[in-house]
Amino acid sequence: MIGALMVAAILSGPADTVATADPMIAEITQWLLNGDPLPVDLNARLRQLEPAERLRALVFLRRSGMLSGTGWTADQILAPAEAKHE
Repeated sequence: MIGALMVAAILSGPADTVATADPMIAEITQWLLNGDPLPVDLNARLRQLEPAERLRALVFLRRSGMLSGTGWTADQILAPAEAKHE
């Protein structure tokens, strides 16, 4: 099922201006190493990523043990990226 979600997420995002999850994953790693909790605006940050990158970040969070509890639905994962609110 995850493979199908990955394929759908990759195909659904625009290829020209895709923000990668790499900076967020680096930030998550620092939170983990420092013992910091997840920020309250994490879901909003994740929604700003394209679906494939959002899925990468969610998988990283889950595997690191930082994301527990209710997961994201397929519709939430595959939703288009939201604009950043400044």
